[in-house]
Amino acid sequence: MIADRTAVDRAMTDIATVIRHHAMCSPEDVALEFDGSHICWREFVAGIDALAQRFAGMVLEDRIAFSLPNEVLFVQAMFAAVKAGKCFQVLDPEWPDQTVNDVVTTLQPNTLINESNLDLLVQDVCSARVDPKVWPQVNVCAPFYTGFTSGSTGMPKGFRRDQKSWLESFRRDGEIFNLSREDVFVSLGSLAHSLFVYAVFRGLYAGAKTIFYRRFRPDRIIQSIARSGGTVIYGVPTQFDALIAAAHGGLELSSVRLVLTSGAKLPTALHSSLNRLFPKAAVCEFYGTSEQSYITFARDNDSPLGSVGRPFPGVDIRILDDSGNMLPAGSAGRVFVDSPLLFDGYELADNPTMEWCGDALFVGDVGYLDEDGFLYLAGRADRMIVCSGKNIYPEEIEAVLAAHPAVSRACVIGVSDSRRGQRPVALLQIAPELSCSMREIKSWCREQLPLYKIPSQIYEIDEWPMTVSQKTDVPRLTELLRLNGLWELR
Repeated sequence: MIADRTAVDRAMTDIATVIRHHAMCSPEDVALEFDGSHICWREFVAGIDALAQRFAGMVLEDRIAFSLPNEVLFVQAMFAAVKAGKCFQVLDPEWPDQTVNDVVTTLQPNTLINESNLDLLVQDVCSARVDPKVWPQVNVCAPFYTGFTSGSTGMPKGFRRDQKSWLESFRRDGEIFNLSREDVFVSLGSLAHSLFVYAVFRGLYAGAKTIFYRRFRPDRIIQSIARSGGTVIYGVPTQFDALIAAAHGGLELSSVRLVLTSGAKLPTALHSSLNRLFPKAAVCEFYGTSEQSYITFARDNDSPLGSVGRPFPGVDIRILDDSGNMLPAGSAGRVFVDSPLLFDGYELADNPTMEWCGDALFVGDVGYLDEDGFLYLAGRADRMIVCSGKNIYPEEIEAVLAAHPAVSRACVIGVSDSRRGQRPVALLQIAPELSCSMREIKSWCREQLPLYKIPSQIYEIDEWPMTVSQKTDVPRLTELLRLNGLWELR
């Protein structure tokens, strides 16, 4: 019966039904491992059923907001919302109180569950008698999840997803990466980040043991992966860099067969270090956005230097000019994506750069396709710097700066200039125990960039601000620069 589970999964039409099927097949197998503790499928689904009964008492349109740290009950509550046909919204528990208040005031969810009222859910799980009624079929085309990314105005930008888009993603990445119940999934980050919500849902949907953690503690996670035999790991480059440092160069985690990373391009040196830490693993980078999901993927350097890979199966990438005309291979333009994985729309702030062309969606990325269909990104349209009439994409300069041996992180920002309109300025984090001078950095840039792209000023910053998705917090760095709160490199 268990051997047929994958075939059964593909015929099912919603996530909650698949989860219940796994519990029926292997009730005593481990579903979740959390900071070393385990919960079996029977217990996991019993908790889901109890919470779903509470959520089902709400009117159909109601939405449930969560502002919680990682824990098992949080995962059960998300699946319970799915089963009850609700849309769950995941707020970042690290947001300032004012941000939480602004988001809740605007969205007006029927229920906000945070650590102050979490006991209500605990009581439901411990004492509820679940009604054995047959649950209604959930509409997989209706919104079921709202995640948030940093907004340019300070208000987080919410994006809605329907189940159908995730079910399509599950089907396609399952075929590409051969994901199955025999795997052990490891999710490295906070459930406030959509990548890690997806990772946990993906592992459980496969019927596999899925591991996640309350906090990202690299040394403990290394031990956990070694002990549990983790095979598939989802993370971002900064997390993998920390795991490598915690391994001290001498450890090999041979159980891992697949490393999935997103959020930023893997530096070549980090890719090589991952190959040493996970000697039997394929390292796969995928490029995507909250709105467009998977767009391209590149596995073990099978893509040309500078490319973000080939289109994900079923994804159609079009490079269009400002008038909507298709551009030939090698010509940079706006990246439009048409696929069944696209999002359902925004909550709260809109994206002023978003545009539809038929069924294809543009959310701000600029790039080009080569003759073989590989995608190259030039940068974000909304970060473009216009210097003396010439377009500069900060990401190109950042890549050059970050390749310098003494530079850990780099960010380039356009500042006003009375003669040129704008000019690029660089902010750097210097690697521990290393140093470099302004002259050295500019000399490095001159070897690889035209003169107008070389930063006019270079600042050093010790504490590098990051978003919840572990990307550079560009708005925060821009604010620090505006406030003159940085030291100029000498």
